[in-house]
Amino acid sequence: MASTAPDVFGKHKENTMHWDQGTVYDISWSSDGSQLTAAGSTGPVRTWRLERGGHKEGDAHSGLPSSIERIAWSPPVNPSLLAAAAYEKTVCVWDQRLSSTTMRFATKGVNSDVEWHPRGTHVLVASRDEGMEVFDTAQPNRPVVSASIDGASLNSARWNADGTLLLLATHAGSVEIYAWPTMTHITTIPAHASSCNCIASDPHYIATGGADSVQLYSTRDFSLLTVIGGFESPVVFAEFSACGKFVACASDDEHLVIHNTKGRVVHKEKMHGLTTALEWHPRNLAFAVASAAGKSSKPSVSIFL
Repeated sequence: MASTAPDVFGKHKENTMHWDQGTVYDISWSSDGSQLTAAGSTGPVRTWRLERGGHKEGDAHSGLPSSIERIAWSPPVNPSLLAAAAYEKTVCVWDQRLSSTTMRFATKGVNSDVEWHPRGTHVLVASRDEGMEVFDTAQPNRPVVSASIDGASLNSARWNADGTLLLLATHAGSVEIYAWPTMTHITTIPAHASSCNCIASDPHYIATGGADSVQLYSTRDFSLLTVIGGFESPVVFAEFSACGKFVACASDDEHLVIHNTKGRVVHKEKMHGLTTALEWHPRNLAFAVASAAGKSSKPSVSIFL
């Protein structure tokens, strides 16, 4: 759709963090938005504490493995905990108060996604080829749920906003929805003809990204509400702002595009390279983006605010 909505992001300025840990695999905001953490292909996980001012250098997490690929800060109930999924079938939970890892989960596959339950009680770990596992932080020795999707690889997994549903995005293009914690299958959304690359949820919408579009579904009855097109390459990220009014989308064409939930473009930002991670600030309209190396730039982590 043509851009007719006002651009509330036009005055955002890019703040580039110090980063020399190779390709950026993932980024995550702390629940209060005071810290941004990134994991890369070389070197330790790094956290920037924004309230300090002059924050661009960041702090390295020496107590985590060097092969961390996915990270997620806990919800406000346990704000000091960071889940860090390593390539070698391990998830560590690092406690900032102790500056050390306090628990580990042994997973059965190569970890491709990690997510906290909204109440902070469980950690969801996804593997493209081995399905998903859910671990109870009170009993971390083995998963309380281990499930796979028949005939389909798993690209991404999320809980809905209140933690009553599990949303699984598959390589076959569907979204499989299960009740939590019973794991009763609720429905299948045939979202995309080919791969459903990413999924996001807020109290009102579910967003899915596919080969050339982002689709918004109702969380009430799972009906299709909006189709956002105009992408020249597969959409790899679709994320809701904290207020739920905007969806930030990134594909392989080196642009980040922000739409309102009616599908109107409100902002378009040229990135330094391909987007490798994207996350909104949890309390305002700032957002963080990680970019791969471009023609004249190194991998980077930037905050737009």
